[in-house]
Amino acid sequence: MPVYDQDNMRKSLRQIMLEARGQLNAAEVQEMSGSIISKLSAFKQIAQAQNIMCFLSIKNEVNLYPFIEQAREQGQRILVPRVESDGIKAVEYQLERIRRGSFGIIEPEGEPVNEKLIDAVLVPGLVFDYNGYRLGYGAGYYDRFLPLLRPDAFLCG
Repeated sequence: MPVYDQDNMRKSLRQIMLEARGQLNAAEVQEMSGSIISKLSAFKQIAQAQNIMCFLSIKNEVNLYPFIEQAREQGQRILVPRVESDGIKAVEYQLERIRRGSFGIIEPEGEPVNEKLIDAVLVPGLVFDYNGYRLGYGAGYYDRFLPLLRPDAFLCG
């Protein structure tokens, strides 16, 4: 398939999935989020991780705030992305040190953490398949960030 056709297909799929997700009501998002968090918590790679990077939800994404609080209560360090000119950086999540950043996304303040310290990453996306491929929002931030991690870092989307 020519690259042009693939790009158009990705754009169309993004639009379809954004519209479908946008039609979910708050109760549906919470119910689905709870189910996803239960499944996440069952992964030994998540349970054993010291440093977990996740995202702060926008636009009806999975609400990970209960997971974040649970992980922090268990002594795990939560990192969240901050968009910078050269890509995303992982910064420790502290409720009192967040601000609205690029694209209206809530981002952390503070010093970035070395990517090699990250044990697990919860990757945002619009579509995932059983082979581990994902379709994100189209800016390529995670496509550039994920190769910086250790080869044994656990990725989950």
